[in-house]
Amino acid sequence: MTAVRTTDRRIQRTRQMIFDAFLTLLRRRAYEDISIVDISVQANINRSTFYAHFVDKEDLLGRMLGEHLGRLEELLTGERCRLHSPPTFHDPDPLFLTLFEHLTEHEAFYGAMLASPTPANVQGRMQELLRESLYRRLSGIRMDQKVRVPLDLLLDYASFAVQGTVAKWFADDRIYSPHHMALQLTRLSLLGTYEAMGLRQPSST
Repeated sequence: MTAVRTTDRRIQRTRQMIFDAFLTLLRRRAYEDISIVDISVQANINRSTFYAHFVDKEDLLGRMLGEHLGRLEELLTGERCRLHSPPTFHDPDPLFLTLFEHLTEHEAFYGAMLASPTPANVQGRMQELLRESLYRRLSGIRMDQKVRVPLDLLLDYASFAVQGTVAKWFADDRIYSPHHMALQLTRLSLLGTYEAMGLRQPSST
């Protein structure tokens, strides 16, 4: 049993070295310009070691993406993110807070992926994940019949807005904390765009 655990740890350590090497290179050059040799040299391993773990560069990218987005999906659809009562102006929506905390915990991965276009289309897949999470939440609280605009447009607007904000947050070196970002998105969601800009409908009285 001890030998198995040692082998498993060695495998995990080697894979993490490959992951880290790939992300380091992705911050320096375009995805298509990165070779298996480059990754192997950066990770200080032989090419045969790389191929013992991954079929090719696309397999490596796919596994990394599946691992991180899979975990993010679990978090966003978990109990913590379920909406049992309306969010308040002074407390961040747990869905937004969970999102930004996860992004911060894995900032090396998301920072590299959001800054460098790859065939995996991370930004698009993250937006779809956010859209699905918002839809599940809406369905879970049985409010789908109460929305004031077409549901598909609401989900597109919200998911693209959050994804765009995430991308800009990374581009600005995450100068705000996860709690701050989550709280501001909560307030924007509560107020709506026009009221957040100070534009209000005239009083009817």
